[in-house]
Amino acid sequence: MASIPNYTEMMVLIWVLWGVAVGMTAFRVIFQWRLQRRLHGDDYFVLAGLVSLTALTAVITRILPQWFLIAEYSKALVANPKTPSPLPADEMTARNVMSLKLMFSQMLLFWTTLWAAKFSILWFIRRLLYGLPNYMRWWWRCFAAVLTLYLACMLSNFLTCSPLYRYWSPAGCSLPDDLRRADASIKFATSADIVADVLTMILPLHLLRNLTISRPHKFGLAILFSLGAIIVAIALVRLVQVTKATGDSAEDPTTIANGPVLLSMWSHIESTVSMIVATLPAFRFLRKRNANTTQTTNKYSVATIGGTGGSRSRPWQHSETNEATIRGSDSQTELQPVRSKTS
Repeated sequence: MASIPNYTEMMVLIWVLWGVAVGMTAFRVIFQWRLQRRLHGDDYFVLAGLVSLTALTAVITRILPQWFLIAEYSKALVANPKTPSPLPADEMTARNVMSLKLMFSQMLLFWTTLWAAKFSILWFIRRLLYGLPNYMRWWWRCFAAVLTLYLACMLSNFLTCSPLYRYWSPAGCSLPDDLRRADASIKFATSADIVADVLTMILPLHLLRNLTISRPHKFGLAILFSLGAIIVAIALVRLVQVTKATGDSAEDPTTIANGPVLLSMWSHIESTVSMIVATLPAFRFLRKRNANTTQTTNKYSVATIGGTGGSRSRPWQHSETNEATIRGSDSQTELQPVRSKTS
């Protein structure tokens, strides 16, 4: 039987995680603004993800009391079939229906938060690929695939129960066919989530293979762009925990509320971790860029695919250099020290 935290522990967990996500996002956005006096597409996606995460946190906070109430009443009812309902029948039914409606919206907010983080990472990677048309073509393919997977996950939420209004009927989607569709839906959506995370990791990792930087530096960046593996691991844990709880409830009526509680808990954990992971790559590059502003420019060159610059600029190249500098002002490419040679 899957164990779940009590109500107080759940509230502390989700709001502490939300606070961490707010702090990381605020620090990133403020740091970005102070350093460049502008925000980029990946910053806006992070902000959108934070809004969605805040709504998700509020929805979970609203529905958890009802699920814990149902759990306690189910245990009492098994122990004593004459146990009276903790609420009048009409009120209990109305609260159950409202909780089911909020559960439906919870899943939409969950997928939106996850994909806002994925789009933020993709948009950040896009700024690394300026001037690389082959990589940009692959980036657009990855973006199209990730967007399609997001729409598929959203659609699966609407197809779980047929017709849709039965999702929040008093009996809910409790027919055998409904349960099979619900099981298929969570497995499909989890698979789509994992595939999307893998796609966001493949492109920057392949880019690093051709980047002329030191091995320790390359190894550090590889770890940074592989953090999506953490989200993949949490998605698998979420799938196992929820499906196990659903299976247990079919055999033990006292665990009927464990599935929704665990679904809410692990959905919030995965959403928060995805937001934190989405903020980390920018911190690495923004910190490096901030350090580089204190150095003289003639000691540095821009790390590029296939080699590093370092040739002395010539008078007839000033316009090209200025244009490249303007285009590169949006790039997160790090500056690497090189030894200047004297003739």
